[in-house]
Amino acid sequence: MTQYLQAARQLAEFTIHRHWTGKALIGPDPGVRFNSRIWRFFKSYLQCIDWKDDRYFLQCQGYWIRNMWTLFKLTGEDQYRRIAMAATKTVLRQQKPEGFWEYPLPEWRGRIATVDGNYAALGLLATYHETRNERMLEGVIRWYRYLINEIGFQEYRGTRCINYFAHLHNDMVPNNNTLTLELLGELYHETQKKTVLEHCREMVRFLKMAQLENGELPYAFDWPGARGRTHFLCYQYNCFQFIDLAAYWEFTKDPKINEVIKPLIRYIQTGITADGHAKYNCFKAYPEVTYYTAVIAAALLRARQIGLGDFSDLENHAFQRVLQRQQPGGGFIYSTRNYGFLHDKRSYPRYLAMILRHLLMKAQAN
Repeated sequence: MTQYLQAARQLAEFTIHRHWTGKALIGPDPGVRFNSRIWRFFKSYLQCIDWKDDRYFLQCQGYWIRNMWTLFKLTGEDQYRRIAMAATKTVLRQQKPEGFWEYPLPEWRGRIATVDGNYAALGLLATYHETRNERMLEGVIRWYRYLINEIGFQEYRGTRCINYFAHLHNDMVPNNNTLTLELLGELYHETQKKTVLEHCREMVRFLKMAQLENGELPYAFDWPGARGRTHFLCYQYNCFQFIDLAAYWEFTKDPKINEVIKPLIRYIQTGITADGHAKYNCFKAYPEVTYYTAVIAAALLRARQIGLGDFSDLENHAFQRVLQRQQPGGGFIYSTRNYGFLHDKRSYPRYLAMILRHLLMKAQAN
C-alpha cells in the first residue's frame, strides 16, 4: 500500500466516523460573507458548543460518491461500494421533478446553482458508470435539460458561458464553464450522443477569450453585461478548472482546449511556496489552506498524465506537504495563519472530500 493510499484510507475512515449519516455526508462549512470572514473562527475555538450548522452540499456528495467508487476499486472493500450507493440514492431522492437541486446555504436560500447541480450529476454518472443503472442516467439527463434550457448561457462575441444561477443572468464566470465542460464531456463519453457537446465549442472559445496573458483564468469576466473580477483565490480556482478541462480533453479529445490548458498550467506552476503549500492567492502566501495545496498537487499530476510536461518535483513537493498536514486521527485542519495568527480547526466534510479525491488521484497514479 502506497503512502498516499494509506493516507486516503485514514482520511476516508475519519470522514465516515465524523460526518457520514448512513445516507449522506453532512457537516459544517466555512460558508460565505460574515461566517467565512469572522464567525467560523469563533466556532473553531469553541468547538465544545453544538453550533447546529450542518449542511448537505451536493458538491460534497459528488466528490464523496466518486471517492467511494475509487476506494472500492483500489481496495475491493465492499463498505465503500455500499456507501457510494447510499449516497447516490439520497442525491437522486433530493432531485426535484424539473431536474434541479436546491442550494443549502441560508444566505443563498432558494437559488439553484450550476456548480452544485453539476457535482450532483457527476456523482450520479459515477454510479451509472459502475452499475449501468438507468435511473442514475435519467437523473443526469433531467439535470442536463434543466442546465441547458433553464439556467442557460450568456453570449458575447460568438462565445457562451453557462450562468452561475438559474434566473440570474449577468455574470460570466469561467469556473462554471469548466465544470460544465467536464460534465458534458463525461456525459458524451457514457452515452456517445454528440448532441450534448453542441455548446462546447463556444464555451471553450469563451475561456480562451477570458484568459489573461499569464495563463490565469479570471474569476469573473469583465464585459458590458456585468463588471468582472479578475482575481479571487487565483491558484486554487485555476487548479480546479485545469482538472475539469483535463477531464474534458480526455473524454472528447477536443484539440481547441489545448490553447487554454497549456498556458494555464504554466501559471499554476508559480503557485507553490518553498515549503510546498499553495499560495493563498495572487498576492500573498498565507493563510495556508490544505485543500488548496491538495488541488495544486493534483493539477500538476494531471498535467503530467496528459503529456503537458514533467512537473513531478513540484507535484511531489505539494503532495508531501499535504501528508505533513494530516492529523493522527486521519483528518485535516482546514486553515492556519488566518489574519496572521488565527487557525480554523473545524472539520468540513466538503473540503475533506476534495482532499480525499486528490490523494486518491495520486494513489491511482503510483
